[in-house]
Amino acid sequence: MTISDIKLEMRINGVDEKDIDDIIATCKSKGFGPETLDDELEKRGYGKVFTVIYDDEEGGDDWDDEFNSIERFPHKHHFDDEW
Repeated sequence: MTISDIKLEMRINGVDEKDIDDIIATCKSKGFGPETLDDELEKRGYGKVFTVIYDDEEGGDDWDDEFNSIERFPHKHHFDDEW
């Protein structure tokens, strides 16, 4: 992700231009990792933009990971003479 991509993502999520410039300047020394960017955003009162915690999503633990069994069809035609 380039710096212009990071700026665009923050603009889309409603971060002020002054805050964007401050975050970019701070992250030049700390690094542009998603956790670092989100920490800087949270320090300024914004929500996380670059990291997603899937357990916090609504219904995250309610997913049914079990699949029903599927009966396979035979690959050859099978004819029965019982009529």
